[in-house]
Amino acid sequence: MSNDAHIGIVIRCLNNKIGRTVASFNAREFGDATTPVQGWVVRYLYENRDKEVFEKDLEGRFSVRRSTMTAILQLMEKNGLIVKEEVESDRRLKKLILTPLAIEKQERMKKCIDELEEKMRAGLSDEEISSFIKTAEKIGLNLSV
Repeated sequence: MSNDAHIGIVIRCLNNKIGRTVASFNAREFGDATTPVQGWVVRYLYENRDKEVFEKDLEGRFSVRRSTMTAILQLMEKNGLIVKEEVESDRRLKKLILTPLAIEKQERMKKCIDELEEKMRAGLSDEEISSFIKTAEKIGLNLSV
């Protein structure tokens, strides 16, 4: 690929391929309506079970608007993946808690995500991976301004 390729198009195509692969894993494992984004939220909550996590934390982590995250969480609650629990110190705040169903799904999905990561890293050296990540982070910073 030449240096005059449009970075945005390359990233978009890569994102589409990753999304389709995750959707395929999800359908194979669960055959239900859980979306890839819901899977990422479940994973984040799973990895941060020892902390109080709120909707605003997820908005920042996934770079989405409040309305988008609200819709995602409402669907997850409806699908029995999360519950919202009041916080003693501030009853307006609701921490997000995974249900046993979500925990089971995450443990099964982790295996699939590990397979995907292995596939993406195939044939790449540690230096190439490090360079890619640094470049992607710089692009992200450029877009944050």
